[in-house]
Amino acid sequence: MSVKRWIGILVVMSWLDAGIAAQAADKVIVSYSSRSYAFLPAQVAVAKGFFSDENLEPLLIQMRSQVTVPALLSGEVNYTLSFGNIIAGAMQGMPFKILAVLTDKPLHSLVARPEIKSINDLRGKRIGTQRIGGSDHLAAEAILQAKGLDLKDVQFVTLAGDEPVRVEILKKGLVDAICTVPPGPVRLTREGYNILGGPKDLKIGSPISAVAVTDSRLKSNRDETKRVLRAVLRGLRFMHERKEDTIQIMSRWLSQTADVARDSYDSILPSFSPDGGTVDKTYEFAIESRKATVRTDKPIPLSQVRDLTLLKEVQKELRLQ
Repeated sequence: MSVKRWIGILVVMSWLDAGIAAQAADKVIVSYSSRSYAFLPAQVAVAKGFFSDENLEPLLIQMRSQVTVPALLSGEVNYTLSFGNIIAGAMQGMPFKILAVLTDKPLHSLVARPEIKSINDLRGKRIGTQRIGGSDHLAAEAILQAKGLDLKDVQFVTLAGDEPVRVEILKKGLVDAICTVPPGPVRLTREGYNILGGPKDLKIGSPISAVAVTDSRLKSNRDETKRVLRAVLRGLRFMHERKEDTIQIMSRWLSQTADVARDSYDSILPSFSPDGGTVDKTYEFAIESRKATVRTDKPIPLSQVRDLTLLKEVQKELRLQ
């Protein structure tokens, strides 16, 4: 056989291999509730090609947390990075499992108007929150308690809007403080507002991001689920190990300056799990803090809300243990 013919055959085979590889990539839909740093590990995983390494074609879509539950149940979404509504649903018997936590403490800081200088100045004041039982509300309560202020001394006001809306309401003076995530606190302090407390004040808190899936998908698509989890955990580790590269991704994703991203990085990193795991007390705190919202006083076993089997496998493979 001539050399030219061999070259032709090899070229055709290369094209076929490329086509097969492209067809073999599994499409996965992953939801997250807001454009905030809580969901940064997945954005890093996309930017660095960690999903592609797993032969996955991810579609990350922003979806309100209230919509995530029915979308996950119906299969319109395959995986979610949300935590609060998923654990609340699992507590009520819905077929959800949390596979790993990304943030094992809230990223939120309690930010107040310029005239409010200390946590005690909040007595009798109004704190704006998206909804009672939401992540910003629970974070505010945890910060207030950690700083020694009785929750009865403040009034929580439901604002319903996303974070930019709550920031504007704060600026208009309609509430005295809000709980917000970076880069919000950095930007507000540059305008004269005061941070009264944050993640550094909390020994334990309720997570705000995780990797979660339905029981049925975990059972029927175990290999794919493991690959999704591995890609996100690689993004999580990259965040911890590659500061400057991560700051560049942060800047691009949220369209902010490198200085703001750098200040935000330093404030958020302590809230992120190093390996997707956390202590049982974190889950127990998250469950207890939501019992009133889901209207139950029954004991909830951790096995009802989480499944750590794949996490342990991936941690071992990535040498995170």
